[in-house]
Amino acid sequence: MATAFPAYVAQGAEHTIVRDFTPGADSNEPFIVGDFVFYDTTDNVMQRCGANPTLIAGLSEVSSAAATLLTPSAKVPVRLIVGAGVVIAFASATTPAVSHIGDSYGITRNAAGQWLLDTAKTTTSSRARIIDVDITNGIFFGVLHENLLQFADVEVATS
Repeated sequence: MATAFPAYVAQGAEHTIVRDFTPGADSNEPFIVGDFVFYDTTDNVMQRCGANPTLIAGLSEVSSAAATLLTPSAKVPVRLIVGAGVVIAFASATTPAVSHIGDSYGITRNAAGQWLLDTAKTTTSSRARIIDVDITNGIFFGVLHENLLQFADVEVATS
C-alpha cells in the first residue's frame, strides 16, 4: 500500500537535540512538518534539504512560516539528529515487505512536501537503511546513513 505522511522520529529521540534556528529566506520554500533540513554555514540559517540530500541536520516538527510567529527572535525549533540510533518512519509509494529490511534506499520529496522512501534509489543515491517495516500501515522504519548527518559528532547530555 502506498502511503503519504510526514517523516517522523519513531525511536531514538534520546539521540536528538531540539534547538532553535533562523529559517533561511532564499529561494527554498519554508520547511514544514517532516521536512529534512540542513544548517547553511554560509548564511547561518536552517534550510530545507533539496533533492538527494547529502547533508542532513535534522527533521522539522513545525512549519517554519508559522513557528517564526511564536518567538520574538523569529527562530524555529528543529530536531537535530546527532546519532545513528534515530529511527525515522517513512511513507513510500512502494508497499513495504520484509525483503526491504537491511536494504538502503533514497528519499524523495513529493509534491505535497512529504519525504518518501524511494526504493528506486539505491547505491550512491541511498540515504537510509531499512531496519523494520509495518506492512499493515505502509510504514518503513530506517536509519539515515551516518555520513550524511551534519551533527553526528555532537554529544547528547543525559541526566
